[in-house]
Amino acid sequence: MTGFNESTRTSQAAIWFRGALYVGTGRAPLGFMGRYTARQGSTQLTGQGRFGSMRPDAGGREEDGAQVWRYDPGTREWTLVYNSPLVEGRDGKVRARDRSIRAAGIYQTAHDAEPALYLGVGSLERQVVFLRSVDGLHFEECAEHGFGLGDVDVPSVRNIVGIDGCLYSTPTGKNFGRGMFDDNLTDHPFVFETDDALHGHWRAVNEAGFGDPDNLSINELLEFEGCLYAATINKRSGFQLWKARPEGQPPYRWKKILEAGAWRPISSVPSAMKVFNGALYVCCTLQRQGRGGRDRFGPYPAEMIRVYPDDTWDLVAGKPRFTPHGLKRPKSGMLGGLNDYFTHVFWRMAEHEGWLYMGTAGWKWMPTYLKDRTDLSGAQLQWLREETQKRVDGEFSIWRTRDGDHWEAVTRTGLPGANPLNYGIRELMATPIGLYVFPTSKAGSNKGGGLEIWCARKERT
Repeated sequence: MTGFNESTRTSQAAIWFRGALYVGTGRAPLGFMGRYTARQGSTQLTGQGRFGSMRPDAGGREEDGAQVWRYDPGTREWTLVYNSPLVEGRDGKVRARDRSIRAAGIYQTAHDAEPALYLGVGSLERQVVFLRSVDGLHFEECAEHGFGLGDVDVPSVRNIVGIDGCLYSTPTGKNFGRGMFDDNLTDHPFVFETDDALHGHWRAVNEAGFGDPDNLSINELLEFEGCLYAATINKRSGFQLWKARPEGQPPYRWKKILEAGAWRPISSVPSAMKVFNGALYVCCTLQRQGRGGRDRFGPYPAEMIRVYPDDTWDLVAGKPRFTPHGLKRPKSGMLGGLNDYFTHVFWRMAEHEGWLYMGTAGWKWMPTYLKDRTDLSGAQLQWLREETQKRVDGEFSIWRTRDGDHWEAVTRTGLPGANPLNYGIRELMATPIGLYVFPTSKAGSNKGGGLEIWCARKERT
């Protein structure tokens, strides 16, 4: 994308607003040893670790931060409408404040005169910032960075949801002591509410972790039939799904709908939620933790659950199993990964022209499962190696369905002509002019990758 800063590799927050496409970007990832800018003391900036020599920053130039670009389909012009400010970091160096735009939503709160675009802006070393715009061209920072919690480690959010005049969001990620798993965890597993996002006034509407100390974050949040649905990361036993109708004074009365990863025999986390045809679709996966984590025993294919307003549920794709609600077999007739053993995650969903589309990411490009597999026989390990060697650069799948049970592949090998460093679909956005598809790349354009944006639309006749 011409004009995008060269460290941009993905978009986690695209949205259609006032006849234009808005694309929030994220810079390339930092080194696995953590975000050095958030560490106190210059002695920790370099050194040796078990991953080898520490690179303090693998994300590009210090000036490269999150951006918001606006695409006008009429003129086909891109306009930069927001660029991360430069601030002095904790180590005294000047750098971009914002790491990524990770959440976007359009809603009219009780204090908004009209629907406004709200963005959740992740920080490299401080607190998350919310942006607000009513025209899509001018953005203002909302008060109370980090939900007004003070100088705490609340760098980002994943979701922005509106119900009955209020805006809801959840903290995610850590900067201090960050590891791979911490990018989705938080010290504050709350759903926060405000009816005046511009001026802050956030308040928690649940007990911490819904009363379960093993709920380490709320990874997905969605409105369905007037209720809030919150899916947690529970590292001990697998994700939980909670439901509440926001009535009366918080904390609201929350009901647990699913637990133990929908009774999957591994610890799984929620990766996406979407309402389609009167049901809530919940995708779940195993959080990657590197060769030292549980994913070294993989691959574990992604699964999909379907939840109804009466709290009953089906297994759409995944491993058959006995549950407290009886035997669950996949309604699609397909196992995990929609019968692709190496599909790691069902990452994003969008409804477009009567179809539910789903973008995925595979596991073969980062085969953590091939090292130190003393639990496997020689034949099993050889099969994994042979299947992994069949990987195609730029490979991922896009699927679609009209009824939730019968799925067809749009592609199984990525997008023809796309950058071979792409490895999955990080965002899907349905618009009046077509379905926008946002692959994510292993690297920024300065390393041969960079963000690509594709649009699928009907040909003119």
